[in-house]
Amino acid sequence: MPRVISVLHHPLASLEPGRLAEEENNGWHFRSAKALAKYSGYTTVAVRPGSSSEWISKFIDGVLTVIVPSIDLPPGKKFRGRIAISPALARVVRGFVERLDFIPYIHEYRALNSELVARVLIDHPMILQHHGSRPPGGLTLGDPIVSVKELNRFRREAFLRKVKGVFFVLNRYEEYYLRSILGVDAEVRIRTMCVDFDEIKPLSPVEKLAVKRSLGLRGDEILITTYMGVFGEEFSSLKGAHYIPRIWRALRNRFSDRIRMVVTGVGEPYAAVLRRAGIIACRRLPHRDFIKVAGASDIYFLPATSGYRYGGISVAIMEAMALGIPIISPTLKEFPEPEGIRDIGIATKWVDDESSLSRFIDDLIYLIENKDSYRPWVIRELGMKYYSWQVFTRDFREALGKL
Repeated sequence: MPRVISVLHHPLASLEPGRLAEEENNGWHFRSAKALAKYSGYTTVAVRPGSSSEWISKFIDGVLTVIVPSIDLPPGKKFRGRIAISPALARVVRGFVERLDFIPYIHEYRALNSELVARVLIDHPMILQHHGSRPPGGLTLGDPIVSVKELNRFRREAFLRKVKGVFFVLNRYEEYYLRSILGVDAEVRIRTMCVDFDEIKPLSPVEKLAVKRSLGLRGDEILITTYMGVFGEEFSSLKGAHYIPRIWRALRNRFSDRIRMVVTGVGEPYAAVLRRAGIIACRRLPHRDFIKVAGASDIYFLPATSGYRYGGISVAIMEAMALGIPIISPTLKEFPEPEGIRDIGIATKWVDDESSLSRFIDDLIYLIENKDSYRPWVIRELGMKYYSWQVFTRDFREALGKL
């Protein structure tokens, strides 16, 4: 039976003091390792850097979880405050691969720690996972610092040509780049992360009413929800956070006090601004609470800009599909069955200017007014075909068969 070591490049914080993030089912290295153990019977290890010099090893849900030390960079050398270099990570993973015959599964291959791991294993077959990073490009004349950074990214990108194995990418843009521009030898296939359809299910009318009342809402109010979070960002325009006040005003003009909005994944200063406008906003909800709120919602919306095109369909949208919620987002264009999108919601244009924002608002209003024509179990079944962990493990087994 194959053995897989799933590698994440950055520390993870827990919402509950004294617990590991993995004990809250967080971290794509852990979630994927857990799924591979559950649905394929693989022996799996999940490993990542910690935020200190401490070593931690613990079995969580059948997965050996290893936290290795990291070296925190000085503030002047950090990028957006999230870089922790972990020389130990590469050593540990190399030991599992060379001594115990584990297959490396490396998440976000453009991250520095991931690159360090992949480089020491370059002669071994591996599976590399894309998580939304953009390829290098856009050298800026007159800005030598930006140009040097981009040239360095081009140089680092060359190691991807030497990879033996399989790239899992989130979207057709990255697939085209790796195959046609970079010209990698490894196989490239579109394979996103997934969500647990066994645990995430549509709420009953009684459950929805209970969640709405817990938010201080009436049962007859229309509730729409979005998640604006981008890793490491307090505020990001990639998912259209800057459009929220405009969208909210338009909806209030149309639906008056019958409409309510929940926005998560924004920094506290912006959340405070949104609250003053009457929006329920918060920086971060525990995952179980977010699922409850999304499940009680009538619509999931995401006014993403084209800057987000490497992010794929987005995990929150997969969760909305598992919950049977109609969706409006430009990222729905990534759904593998174009003819099925009309049963899920509306795939809009990227919201990059006044015209596309106006069209997004019109389409959102249309979706709200026609929400009852969508069937939750049809949305859910379409999502299960591509975004369940069972499908992920099937694709992973196929990939292993080609290593």
